[in-house]
This record gives sequence, C-alpha cells and structure tokens, in this order.
Amino acid sequence: MFFPNFSLIICIVERESESGGKLDSYEVEGGEILQNLAEFQFSCYSANDMQGKAENKAAMRRNLGLSSADDQRPVVGCITRLVPQKGVHLIKHAIYRTLEMGGQFELLGSCPAPHIQREFEGIANQFQNHEHIRLILKYDESLSHAIYAASDMFIIPSIFEPCGLTQVSHLLHMLIHEF
Repeated sequence: MFFPNFSLIICIVERESESGGKLDSYEVEGGEILQNLAEFQFSCYSANDMQGKAENKAAMRRNLGLSSADDQRPVVGCITRLVPQKGVHLIKHAIYRTLEMGGQFELLGSCPAPHIQREFEGIANQFQNHEHIRLILKYDESLSHAIYAASDMFIIPSIFEPCGLTQVSHLLHMLIHEF
C-alpha cells in the first residue's frame, strides 16, 4: 500500500532570467512530441500547504499523457543514468511493482550502454500507450525539474554509490526553498 503525502518537499522557483518561468517542448525518440511542456509552470508548496504539489502533479500527468482519473494515485519518479552501477534490474522491478500496487511511474533516463538502451526501449514500447507508465529515454534537465516537482516519491537505486547527484540535488532544493 502506498502512503499519500510521502513526498519530498521541494519548490521550484521560476527564474525569469533563465527561462521566463516556462519550459520548452521536448522531443522524444521517433519524432513523437510530448504535449507542450512550455505551458508547465511550477507551483510552490510546503509541508503545510500541498496545493502546489497537486497542481504540479496534475500538470505533469496531462503533459505526459498519464491518467488523472484518480488524483490520489501516487506518482513514483526516477531520474537516472541507465547504467549497471545504478542497478537497472531494480528500476525494472520498481516499474512493474509500482504498477502492481496501483501507482504511476515516470522514468527519465539516458543510457550509454546499447544492450541496456535496447532493453529499456522494449519496456518503453510495451508501455507506450499505458495510462500509468511513462519512460522517457534521454537526458533533459528541465524535464527532470518538472518530474521532481510532480512526483510523490522517488527511487534512487544504486549498487555501490552511497550518495549521488540526485540525492544532493534533492537536498539542495529542500534547503534553498525552506528558508
């Protein structure tokens, strides 16, 4: 059973000098265009006011084409390089387990290893039209911020890395926006 509100408390601040507070559209493999993320504006939230979290989650579902029929359905995010040291078998397990337990899963990841790339392309094709799973196999920093802002929980698997950039990034977001 998933626990609602089991989320990182982060607030993405719009930086007009960098992006005008908007994100650009994203193109994925095969020329398919994700719905226009340029309309995605981050909403701030805190432990005392989670309304912004709900708004971010609804916008991300809309933009990635995930079902919003049950707005209480938890969203699990994973932003990583798809390499053996990250434990790709753990990521695959998390995708299927999230679906089995009634959640939604968003993966944003690039892969330099051809055999792992092919494996995840197969999984992405399997779930291409699924209403609860979205795999985006590329590196996209702006999209990663949108996923951070929208996900209820994250998986950060690793075979031997005790603290990587993802953990540090989450910590910095929390520290910057709490004060």
